[in-house]
Amino acid sequence: MSDRLSHIPGARVGVRYLLTSLGFWIFFNIGTLLWCRQFEVFYFREPYILALTHVAALGWLTTGLMGVMYVTLPTTLGVRPHSLRMASVQYWLQVVGIAGLALTMSLVPHTWGHVVFGLLTLGALVIFAHNIAATVGRGKAWHLPEAHFVMAMFYLAITGLIGMTFVFYLKAGAVPQTMTHLKVHAHFAGLGWLALTIMGLTYKLLPLELGVENVPQRWGVAASVLINVVFWGVFFSYAYDWLELRVASAVLGLAGMMCHTMQVRTIARLANVSALLPGACFASIRAHTVSSAPMGTGAGGREMHPRSLLYTEASCLFGVAATLLAILLTTGAVGDRFAVEYAYGYAAAAGWFGLSVTGQTLWLLPLLRDDVHGQVPGPAWRQLEFPGQVVGTLLVTVGLLAGMAVIVALGAAVNLAASLLVMARSLHGWRAQLAMAER
Repeated sequence: MSDRLSHIPGARVGVRYLLTSLGFWIFFNIGTLLWCRQFEVFYFREPYILALTHVAALGWLTTGLMGVMYVTLPTTLGVRPHSLRMASVQYWLQVVGIAGLALTMSLVPHTWGHVVFGLLTLGALVIFAHNIAATVGRGKAWHLPEAHFVMAMFYLAITGLIGMTFVFYLKAGAVPQTMTHLKVHAHFAGLGWLALTIMGLTYKLLPLELGVENVPQRWGVAASVLINVVFWGVFFSYAYDWLELRVASAVLGLAGMMCHTMQVRTIARLANVSALLPGACFASIRAHTVSSAPMGTGAGGREMHPRSLLYTEASCLFGVAATLLAILLTTGAVGDRFAVEYAYGYAAAAGWFGLSVTGQTLWLLPLLRDDVHGQVPGPAWRQLEFPGQVVGTLLVTVGLLAGMAVIVALGAAVNLAASLLVMARSLHGWRAQLAMAER
């Protein structure tokens, strides 16, 4: 395993990010379970809700996406990472910064703590944006995914800067935070950073996993254009309090999500997914390590299945649900209800983004520990972590929508069980590989 990782630029630091993101996911589910009644307060600056939001967005989702990008982008672009040393420094800045922000926002309120840990987190985000932009800039070929990554780096840096302005405003007592300011900050992170990165990684990695070449990009291009239009539409609608533009942006968001779903469907239809080894088609990574594995069945004659496809398809469904909730909010069909705001945010973060990150993590970790020949116990939908995460996320979303803390707690408990299972399986695989390497 050690030799294998040494031949994949960014793999060691990427694995560290991936496993850490799973840890933040567990803490996010624990926090949601313990503080489920805080959502009934329906106050957008509730400290515990702000802490959970940052643990999810920065700790779980952002850290996981960083791990995926550090592992895959240099190899698929045919270049060395810009600086793995910077990536290692960034890792510690990010972990300490996010953990400190969550604590000082909830259990140990301290404004100076916001400043210190916020600056650490901002430094980590800026290092990452520079590292990835420099790596992508030296790539041998640019396609649609690379355009997503460059745009996403810009939005990520702006998101961090906006967040720090809030921290300094609170410390100085100069300008009070308003719901509009927080929504702009959230959409910079959600639509600007997370959505574009998820889309870019899906269009780049899913064809590699499924062994599909020359995938038509028309749906992906349409989705990319629409999401960018939606982002700026939302931004200017809040800046000028233009309700009609906000409604139009929500409708275009649904159209963009449908185009993204059609692009995923196009990729899936071009692949004979039942005859694939998980990760065996990631030829760019495998070329650095081992010769190509035979396609078809694994040991014992059992069929092998891709790990991330069903997660990606489920994430698309939650993305559609989130955009439908956005339309209900902007048109005033449900009134000015914070319950719908919470449900919209959770469906987008834990559903659309979270399921996609989990799928990519579950595909990459076995590949990096050279577990491409192992048997998969039946189709992915029969494995407990997938239905568990889907059902748990759906329950929390419904519970938030209905304003029922009991349902939120039940969904959080199911999600916690799924996250613990994913972490246990991931760590067990790495320990087993280390034990074999020592023999």
